[in-house]
Amino acid sequence: MAAAAAAGGADPPVPCGLSLTLREALLKVLENRPQDPVSFLGDYFQNLAAAAAEEKLVPKTQEEQVSNALKQLLFCHYNRPAFSRNTALAFQILSCPTNKRKKPGLKGRVYTELLKQICGSAGPSSSSLIHKLRCWDHEAVPFGVFRHGVLTCFVFLDYVKISRRLFEVVAESGEASRTVCQALLEALQDALSTSGSARGTRCLDTASKLSPDQLGHTMEQAMKLRRNETSPLMTQEDFTQLTAPLFIQRVKPMC
Repeated sequence: MAAAAAAGGADPPVPCGLSLTLREALLKVLENRPQDPVSFLGDYFQNLAAAAAEEKLVPKTQEEQVSNALKQLLFCHYNRPAFSRNTALAFQILSCPTNKRKKPGLKGRVYTELLKQICGSAGPSSSSLIHKLRCWDHEAVPFGVFRHGVLTCFVFLDYVKISRRLFEVVAESGEASRTVCQALLEALQDALSTSGSARGTRCLDTASKLSPDQLGHTMEQAMKLRRNETSPLMTQEDFTQLTAPLFIQRVKPMC
């Protein structure tokens, strides 16, 4: 048996470093529970290799830091327990100095750029939110402020998705009656007003649970008014520009 193993019958031993890396990768999968584990592992090892290369060569640029921090935050949804750990790691990535002359720490300009990257899919509707959450360019950003800003942006993205789904319910060929949209806005505003909290997650929870009876009654009243409507139609982007402030006005400004 020993001779057979020596002749190649047994699998070659796995290097200790590689074994630890695989173990860490599997733990990452278990922590984040991604929908596509294969793609998740691909991104993980790609980031790991890039980080190792950068440590040996030149320091990361701020653009690369923001990109790596965003990838870390996108590993899992913000309602997963692992998101807190990912947020802390993203903060560490951005806090590392890009050259020996700079001191460790996160500055407002880099932090604000990350918020813009997170909210990119929300379009112009996110500009007011980023203005509220931003810090001054050379201001030091503590972890508590960083965590609040990042989480608020991710919640806002989900809120925008809810608003767009509401619009799609009443839209025809990408446009909808302005009267019907106004009725939806009023229903959404009433729901947010009864949440009793300024927390973004609470607002999102309330907005996503508009009762079918409430929406049905709103739509019925709107359709009656629509018969005499002569105003132009509304696009999805127009509707989002009106729903976004309902969320943003409940967000506490950072400075």
